Amino acid sequence: MKQYLEKLKVDNKKEIYELIIDELWDKCEDGRYIDRLNEVEKPLIISQIIQDNINGGGINSFFYNNANSLISQGLVVFQKIGLTKVDDIFQKAIEIYPAKTIPDDLEECRKILEDLPEDNEVDEEWYKLSDEFYQLGEYILNQNLLYVTENIEQF
Repeated sequence: MKQYLEKLKVDNKKEIYELIIDELWDKCEDGRYIDRLNEVEKPLIISQIIQDNINGGGINSFFYNNANSLISQGLVVFQKIGLTKVDDIFQKAIEIYPAKTIPDDLEECRKILEDLPEDNEVDEEWYKLSDEFYQLGEYILNQNLLYVTENIEQF
């Protein structure tokens, strides 16, 4: 990882970050074996999985496809990496979830969402939060690179 950071410049931050993430993806076989990562690497990949899910369809899609397996981890890793703005959005999204608790069973989670009327406040609020999240791209990139830089000896 050091070799990537040595090449880091203002105009290639995204490229350098992608190289770092690609190495971690390879190491954990695209997230199937996260336990192969150390305690400093895991938060970056878990955060990336959540971000990819939100970027791929919004917070609504995240809750429909992955919520049960990533909620508690997301709350921890965003803080660990220093993504406090993302953590705030994530916590608001959890608070809006239409049940008191988010079920561990993904099918139960989906059923709750599928039972919502087509036009509903939950979706509207999640769309707004998704838009807020999409505006944070540069902030997320900078925080992720700062996290890597601060912990480079453990990568």
